[in-house]
Amino acid sequence: MSESEKSQIVRSGDRRSIKIAILVAGMHRSGTSAVARILSLVGCDLPKNVMGSDAGPGNEKGFWESSVITDLNSEILKSAGSSWDDWRAFDVGWYASPVVEQFRERAQELLHKEFGDSRIFVLKDPRMCRLLEFWIEEVRNFGSEPYIVLPIRNPLDVASSLETRDGIDTSIGHLLWLRHVLNAEKASRDINRAYVRYDTLLTETHATVDVLARTLKVSWPKRGAISSQMEIEEFASSALRRHKSDDSGFLRNPRISHWMTRSFEILDRWSRTDIRTTDKGELDTIRTAFDEATPAFSRAIVVGLNAAKGLRAAQETLNQTIAGHRQQIDALNQIAAGREERINALDQDIAARDKQLATLNEIAAGREERINALDQDIA
Repeated sequence: MSESEKSQIVRSGDRRSIKIAILVAGMHRSGTSAVARILSLVGCDLPKNVMGSDAGPGNEKGFWESSVITDLNSEILKSAGSSWDDWRAFDVGWYASPVVEQFRERAQELLHKEFGDSRIFVLKDPRMCRLLEFWIEEVRNFGSEPYIVLPIRNPLDVASSLETRDGIDTSIGHLLWLRHVLNAEKASRDINRAYVRYDTLLTETHATVDVLARTLKVSWPKRGAISSQMEIEEFASSALRRHKSDDSGFLRNPRISHWMTRSFEILDRWSRTDIRTTDKGELDTIRTAFDEATPAFSRAIVVGLNAAKGLRAAQETLNQTIAGHRQQIDALNQIAAGREERINALDQDIAARDKQLATLNEIAAGREERINALDQDIA
């Protein structure tokens, strides 16, 4: 089926003859895992190699993403001189490099292994925010129509969560949030997409699921199943939220960049389907200014981050040295405690012998008295 034929099917509202790939493209710590899990509970297939909750701290309820595709995304970023915690724009020149084809082949191989003949599946990894163009094309080459779900969370909560989990300074967390959401927004234009607030997803879960269905024009296979509804309620009620900031306080904070507050304000409105004609142009202006400003201070930030990494490495070495000394002290304390026990035992033996000696002395004194008495008798 050609791309024009697929587009015609999508526009006509008949989606029964195509496969659907729900791409969850949100910033790290923005609720992407919760979105993926809830979508799976209404009938979207998860990958075969699901990353477990033991893959890292911070997601006790599970990550719900493909471990092998996540590894591939990390390799793609590395091949472009980047990483998951890079706030700079992804180098678009990478798409014209000789290495791209091998990654496209691997992407197709993994899509077939992870999702096979699935008619509707969910593909989630925060790294896709910066690689969304790549995965949109690969999903289409796989024979599926890409639909995008973009979770949004207060940037202060995202930065605080990153600091808790990864030790990333909140100022860098703000830059990471801005880069991820701006890239994902730009790459997903002209594609069927829906924004969702993480907080709303957990507090108004069923309503949010229905809004997503209407916005994306998708019928969830298991939406009417009672067991599915109960699992959704249990998952949402037990989901962990360690950080919750006030939106109004964030928007009025003069120390927060205008780029961040305006981007969040616009995308938050979009999650409530309040879209204005000037929004995309304003986001383009912010993204362009951000991109232009990046080279001016990126070197200084990288130098600072490298220095911080050096300090953390030195601190870790010092911590290991201290831990080694503590182990030695514990071992010496154990030896000293053993010797103290032996001394106590010897003291008890000496006391017992002293007592025995005193008894013998008493016996000897008694005998001496008898001898003296006998001597007197003899005399």
